[in-house]
Amino acid sequence: MITSPYPYFQALSKEITQMQVDYRNMHPLEGDQINTTISGLRQKYVPLLTDGAFANQLAIVRGHGKEDFMTVVLDPNPRALVFYSRFAIPVVSPDYKEEPERFWTFVLETGQKIRETGKIPVLTLGDAEWLLDSMIEFGIERLKEVFAVNQDYELQWKLQDKYLQCQKAAESGLLMPQTWLGNEAFFKSPPDLPYPVLVKERRGKKVFRDTGKQAFEAQSWEQLLQIKEKLGVDTEVIVQEKITDNGSENMYSIGAFCRKGVPDAFFTSRRLRATREYGSTALSVSEPCPEGIEAATKYLKHLQYHGSCELEFIFDSKREQLLLLELNSRLYKTQSLATHCGINLNYLALLDAMNKPAPPLPVQMYGPKWWLAWGDLAAGIRKMTKNEMTFRDFMEPLSFDFVNGIDDMDDPLPGFVNLFDGKY
Repeated sequence: MITSPYPYFQALSKEITQMQVDYRNMHPLEGDQINTTISGLRQKYVPLLTDGAFANQLAIVRGHGKEDFMTVVLDPNPRALVFYSRFAIPVVSPDYKEEPERFWTFVLETGQKIRETGKIPVLTLGDAEWLLDSMIEFGIERLKEVFAVNQDYELQWKLQDKYLQCQKAAESGLLMPQTWLGNEAFFKSPPDLPYPVLVKERRGKKVFRDTGKQAFEAQSWEQLLQIKEKLGVDTEVIVQEKITDNGSENMYSIGAFCRKGVPDAFFTSRRLRATREYGSTALSVSEPCPEGIEAATKYLKHLQYHGSCELEFIFDSKREQLLLLELNSRLYKTQSLATHCGINLNYLALLDAMNKPAPPLPVQMYGPKWWLAWGDLAAGIRKMTKNEMTFRDFMEPLSFDFVNGIDDMDDPLPGFVNLFDGKY
């Protein structure tokens, strides 16, 4: 049999043709189309993902797809990236940022439609930082009447408070960077700070939305005051010592799914590069971190955490210890590397929703990498033009054994669309 010299485009063509035959012609579903499509699924449980914008949500849908589960994806953008996944049932929703009450009413009504087909909807949050506040206000108990829920959303909402995370870490005996609540008392009577320090929003993503930055570095008290003034009096902040790792990337990410403080599984990886300072991962590698797993186990047990999460650790070269940076009460975009390496955290969450025990934990495969190729290349070019990186530096950690954060031969259309969207 002759093999195509262009396997990616062959897969892409096949995907588009199959999508047209199955249930849609490159358009989100509406009205009766939703019921008809869901009725035809050979699955009793149907995950419903609240948003489908980028790599994180794409990893969730593909994680479900690896176990033959289709996912209903809601997003206000009719061209949302995940809508193009072959594992997605796309539905346009109200804007969850502009109309949160209307959005959650729509979520509830969509869950009821799934129930009408004889299926059981499983609520799955994508962008938790944007959604938990409005979800709590809408009423989790209302959602539980329709959806199977496998997350302790009340606890996850509380843990959006980064200062509370520090307090809980101290209670459980974990080390974190020194952290101060940047309230009025702090700025009236400043403590002796170990400069440089970082200023972060206490909870939420408003600062990131407005500035594109998640942290601001201050080398002095004067700079700290300037940052606070720039962020405004209404923005609650924490001040945290900046941890040094002597220029090395010794930041570890530990993904987990827990049931009442007991983890079904962990997945450990180390970040090699980021798209920007204090920003998203561009390149990471599956790597063991036994000290991090020990600390994460202790912390999650203390919290009695139930659901999906990611814990970020960094090795402090001064203390020569691993410190917890933060807990993200959601799964993260590099989780597709976990799935590739044998730890499908999304499937573990679905098993919990189905009241099924977790299977025996597979051994994690070490060595493969996760790469957000276009984002990493764009960041690399910026650094090379500023003489902050050489081409050899950029190429050295790359290898052929990697998972692409967007492009996937088994699900090629989202990567093709994203190439023209230019979102990296």
